[in-house]
Amino acid sequence: MLRGAVLAGLSALLAAAGHAAGGGTVPDLVALVPVLPLLAWAFTGLASRRRSLVGTVAVLAVGQFVLHTTIELLHPAHTGSTMLAMHAVATVVTAVALRHADRGAAALVAALRRVLPRRLLPLPADRPLRVFAVPGPAVPARLTRAFVVAHARRGPPVTC
Repeated sequence: MLRGAVLAGLSALLAAAGHAAGGGTVPDLVALVPVLPLLAWAFTGLASRRRSLVGTVAVLAVGQFVLHTTIELLHPAHTGSTMLAMHAVATVVTAVALRHADRGAAALVAALRRVLPRRLLPLPADRPLRVFAVPGPAVPARLTRAFVVAHARRGPPVTC
C-alpha cells in the first residue's frame, strides 16, 4: 500500500513537473491534488502488474498522456516537442522507480534497522515454564523440632 502511494505520488509529481518544464503551466493545486494522485495510482497499479519492461513503459506512457491531458483541461497551455520530451523523461523515471521499488524499499528498511533502536521482544513460549518446588509441611515440623531442642532458658540475664 505504501509502495503504491509513493509511486503514485512520484508519478503525479513527475507529470506536473514535466508539464511545467515542457513550457506548460501547472494549474492551481486545489484542482491537481485530488485528480493527479488518483490517476497516477491507477496507472502505476496497472504498470506494476506488467512483467515486461515494454509493457510497463507502455502503460506509464499512456498514464502520462492522460495526466498531461488532465492538466491541459484544467489549465490550457501550448504543447510542443519539449513538452513531449519532458513527459517521456517522466515516464522513464517512473518506470525505473517502479521496477526497482521493492529493492529500494528493502534497502531503506535495512538502513533504518541499522539506525533505529530495536524493540526487544520476549521470546515466544516454546515449552512449559519451569516449576519451582514449594516447601511442604515437613519443613515447619523440622523447624519446630529444632526450636524444641534449643536451650529454652536463654535470654537476658535476670537482675536481682
